[in-house]
Amino acid sequence: MSNPTVGTLRLSLGLVIEDCNPSFVWSDDSRYLAVPQFVRRLLFFRKQRMLIVNVEERSVTASVSTAYYFQPETFSGGLLTVVREPFASAVQQSWQFPAVGASFRPIDAVWP
Repeated sequence: MSNPTVGTLRLSLGLVIEDCNPSFVWSDDSRYLAVPQFVRRLLFFRKQRMLIVNVEERSVTASVSTAYYFQPETFSGGLLTVVREPFASAVQQSWQFPAVGASFRPIDAVWP
């Protein structure tokens, strides 16, 4: 009953990303979109990773760390703040963009 919803993210720029959680947040300058994406393990969704869509550079990066649930909270001044596992042992986590170091890695994304 309390499982997160899964859907397809479609941006007007043409980017389509499958298996996203509808809980997302835009940065205050509208350059970045932060959205949790479910990662498939075998046939089932197991955990989520955070995706950062950079609409200016048309690139997507994914967090190295995963959680059973990420809840994006704010994205202001380049600082993304999320809550990991908000329904269990909630822990706040933050990343500064664009300088995230080894915390995020580029992923293939098809932009028309």
